[in-house]
Amino acid sequence: MVDNRSLESYYHILGVQPNASQDVLDAAYRRQVRLHTGEYLDDSVLIAGSEQSDPFLAKVDEAYRLLSNPLKRWTHDEELKEAQLVPLTEEALEVARKRIEPPDAWLSYQRQEHGWIYVRVGWAEDFTAIHDAVNSAIPESGRAYNARLNEWRIDPRYEAELAAIFTNFERADVQRPPRLVGPTYQGPAAIPPPQHIPQAWRGWPFLIIGGLILAIIGAVLFPANRGVPVSAQVTATALALISSYESLESNFDTAASGTLPGLTAALLHPSVNLRERPEAAGPVLKLLSNDRTYRVIGRLEDNSWYVATTGDLTGWIAAWTIAVDGEPESLPVLGENEVLPGASEAGGTDGVSE
Repeated sequence: MVDNRSLESYYHILGVQPNASQDVLDAAYRRQVRLHTGEYLDDSVLIAGSEQSDPFLAKVDEAYRLLSNPLKRWTHDEELKEAQLVPLTEEALEVARKRIEPPDAWLSYQRQEHGWIYVRVGWAEDFTAIHDAVNSAIPESGRAYNARLNEWRIDPRYEAELAAIFTNFERADVQRPPRLVGPTYQGPAAIPPPQHIPQAWRGWPFLIIGGLILAIIGAVLFPANRGVPVSAQVTATALALISSYESLESNFDTAASGTLPGLTAALLHPSVNLRERPEAAGPVLKLLSNDRTYRVIGRLEDNSWYVATTGDLTGWIAAWTIAVDGEPESLPVLGENEVLPGASEAGGTDGVSE
């Protein structure tokens, strides 16, 4: 059997694992020689070997030659296994037992319910002795055993007896550390969605054109039912009315509903400032509220500010604070220093309220 020095040296001197291949042993041997002497070895030196006057290199060469021989390496590994199987002393075994087994007995389950304590034994050196200890320490009126569940039901007055028998029993009169409460994170403030603003139906041109097409088809298919021929002047007048429908519809909406020209818009925040100029430092004309809608009658060229009116005041409002229902590009472009139309010019009525 090899001595303790060789048991710790052969793999450790070369710096390899016990399952290292021959290529790994060759590389490790070259590395140890290069680190100690600064020389690089070729394959001829590895095969032939050489006498080493340096004690460290002699140990490296000895370890390499032994581990490179399969038979000697197998014998060396067997001696290492035998050295690791030396039996422990009784004192060492006792220390090992104490590391993996708690003393006496411990509980795997404990709860208090309906004025009783319910416990279940998880481990014991002698379960029969623990059973007898509970029976002798607690009178029959204060205990009950469920063999099917392996569970004891104990009167809370006998907590001291349970604590003396079971190592990990937790008494109710012992204050436990408070449970830490994690921080509460506030979510981002919710932005109210834009309010839906009903608009006038814009399908009238298609309805009129469809009616004319049906009338023409009917006149062609059923010539007997033709009425009085329509003059060319009347037909031209009807087509002119259809082509100018957009402007007529806009005037109709303004006159019929009593709203201002332009587009309807709703505020995205509870309150927004109506300013005299299109800039954040402009004088405030009025603080608008989002409980109603407003008319937008103009814009800057880059759509960063809109001209809004409340009916009695007209001013600038930031585009990111308002939701416009429609195409903002259809609004007229106004300059920053241009005089805004007054309330009377814009329509002279109050904004629409939802």
